[in-house]
Amino acid sequence: MTASLSSQSLVPPSLLTPQNCHESSRISAFLRLSRLASDDTIRQHLNEVKTPAGCDDYFASTIVPQWQARAQLITFCENYAADFRKKTASGIHVNHEEPQGGAAHDNLLPQTFNLRLDPYAEKSYNQKLEQQYAQCDYIDNWVSNQKNVESIIREQTSHVLNDKCYYNDWLAQFKKLDSVIKQS
Repeated sequence: MTASLSSQSLVPPSLLTPQNCHESSRISAFLRLSRLASDDTIRQHLNEVKTPAGCDDYFASTIVPQWQARAQLITFCENYAADFRKKTASGIHVNHEEPQGGAAHDNLLPQTFNLRLDPYAEKSYNQKLEQQYAQCDYIDNWVSNQKNVESIIREQTSHVLNDKCYYNDWLAQFKKLDSVIKQS
């Protein structure tokens, strides 16, 4: 394989925020454009490739970076959702609606309530936690859906590579290249 492997990410850092996991439209747009740029147009690009080495180069220089970028975004939201769920289970209110550039902060809400001062404090607290659990479920479902879409797209891309180039276990090749890049 003659393509240079790079550990530099194609993911804009501005996408790797908790807010984007909650409101996934920006990440979804990035995923859609990434799929369009690589997997959806692979047949047209492979028509220009004449040799098996050219297939390897195209795979390593075009397909692998796009797959890595998409996996990075999905994994970021998956890890965030797991952390968000842990904090919610601990009774921590997580504020994810900070302005751009600001970090989300967590507030430990009181576990005991003086219902004489605020008769609705406990109810309000429980409603916030329920909303956070609903957000956890939303993010988990979104991540699961995106993982399924990625799996299907990678399988289809692998079949196209096998049809247009030569037979190879392209998914195993991706895992191998991905681990080499992560180690560098």
